[in-house]
Amino acid sequence: MMPQPETLTYRHATCLHLFELAGRTIKITAPKDPDALLDDPEAEKRYATDQSLPYWPVIWPSGLMLAEQILVSSESPVARGLCRVLELGCGLGLGGIAAGLVGGRVTFTDYDGDALRFAEYNARLNGLADFSVKSLDWRKPDSELFNWIIASDVLYERRLHELLINVFDQMLLPGGEVWMTDPQRSAAADFPLLAASRGYRCSSTTVQWEAASTPPIAGTILKLSRVNLNQVSPAGRA
Repeated sequence: MMPQPETLTYRHATCLHLFELAGRTIKITAPKDPDALLDDPEAEKRYATDQSLPYWPVIWPSGLMLAEQILVSSESPVARGLCRVLELGCGLGLGGIAAGLVGGRVTFTDYDGDALRFAEYNARLNGLADFSVKSLDWRKPDSELFNWIIASDVLYERRLHELLINVFDQMLLPGGEVWMTDPQRSAAADFPLLAASRGYRCSSTTVQWEAASTPPIAGTILKLSRVNLNQVSPAGRA
């Protein structure tokens, strides 16, 4: 059943965004004033606990890059018939929606409950039915396994890099892939070396997001796969 708009607006006024990506129209409902969430009592409580800020209400260029790359690719795990997809830090759900539109069974995950409510609403708004949403703390990855892990703009702090690799170790199926987009943040520059040291092959390709009203924004898509399953760290072993 489609969540009702009031489940989103009880704390956040919303607006609808339409994006034309690879010949498809993706509809994203988002908080009208993301900056206002910085003063939200729940956000303040979360920051006091673990320095977590509410980045999820923003439609980041990296998310648009990821969605577009997913929609146009003929070489993704889903295109090869491997359909279990995990989106990390899903926010409003843009990347996972794209993966669902090309045939993936998507699990949207985020640390913030409001993000999950918006992701679920947006997934249904775009016609997805075969998906799930759940809370995921990267410090405590669970045992569910996926063919494809996707994420956008999650490398903005170096303290998160080890946590992400641990999630991959724990939740990526043998033969699976990780796709991540980043707007070429300086903090992300060291991540490929860390991934390689933990047994992952990592390729990097420059991509960009172009909108009619703004100059092109450059980014990077990283694609990871395990080189050798024997190199999985102890944190990732069952």
